[in-house]
Amino acid sequence: MKVTEFTRLENPHTPVIAVVSFYVPEWEMYLNDCRYIRKKTGGYFIGYPSKRVMRENADTQYYPYYNFSKERNDWFQSESQKAVQEYLKENQE
Repeated sequence: MKVTEFTRLENPHTPVIAVVSFYVPEWEMYLNDCRYIRKKTGGYFIGYPSKRVMRENADTQYYPYYNFSKERNDWFQSESQKAVQEYLKENQE
């Protein structure tokens, strides 16, 4: 897996650190506009592109445009983290 684009966000009011796009050769697929998110408990995860829905008298909800099986999602989360860390190291971010 390779990071094809990494755009850092400078907003202290959101846990989103950056918008990231990937190329996944195993799937022959580009995954664009993912979000690199800091968890409240520490660590990071990759959020898939999603649709934001504002509800009256309710919190904003996000619905991902696509989902994977648990096994494939776990693999993607692990490999995407490695790809982001490699990108950051190579680009000294």
